[in-house]
This record gives sequence, C-alpha cells and structure tokens, in this order.
Amino acid sequence: MAENLSAAPPLSGSPSRRRTKNLQTFLDERSDKEATHLEAILIELEKSIRAELDAEPPQQLELFDQFEKQQRESDLHSLRLRLQQLPAEREREVAHLRARYASPTARLFPVAITFLVPKKAIAELSR
Repeated sequence: MAENLSAAPPLSGSPSRRRTKNLQTFLDERSDKEATHLEAILIELEKSIRAELDAEPPQQLELFDQFEKQQRESDLHSLRLRLQQLPAEREREVAHLRARYASPTARLFPVAITFLVPKKAIAELSR
C-alpha cells in the first residue's frame, strides 16, 4: 500500500511528504484493525452457530407438532450450511476490505491565503 501514495507526484516540501507518509501509516493501521475486527466477528458467529448445533435438543421436542419438528430440522440444516460457508466468506470479506485500502489516491490541494489589510491599519501599526 505504501508505494501507492508515495508514487504520487513529487510534493514540494518536507511537511507534505511527512503528512502523506502519516496518512499511509494511518490507512495501513486502519486496514489491519478493520480486518482483525471483521475476522473476530465472523469467528464469534462461527462459535455461536457451533454452540447452537452442539446444544441438546429441547426436552419438550416430543410435545412439538410435526410442523415445529420440521422447522427445527430446517433451522439446523441452515445453520450447518452457514457454518460451512463461513471460512470462505471470512477470506472473501477480508480480501474485499483490504482491496478497499490497497490503492489510495493522494489528493493534495495547494492552499493560499491572502490577507487584505487597509493602508490605514498599516499606518496606525507603523506609529
């Protein structure tokens, strides 16, 4: 990532270069932080799905009617499918997140300030 911002047109002055480097460092750190956070969320989701699948069936299962039993089986089947998809989704989402930060574009705008001071004020200050 660092080469993208440093490949920007040469900057005049050391403060601009430091600012660009600081921004690149910030983006790198933010990318790592978001990727870690995203992975943690998906790992937590995986743990909660595993806990639900490993949980004992409700004791009142015999009291459920046929529709409720089918719904529970359907829910468990969906959880198993979701669990199988999570590793690939985690890789895909982290890659997508890192791609967003992969090629930042430097957008630097020159700034100029012009002070308009009346001659009268300058004359008063000169005294």
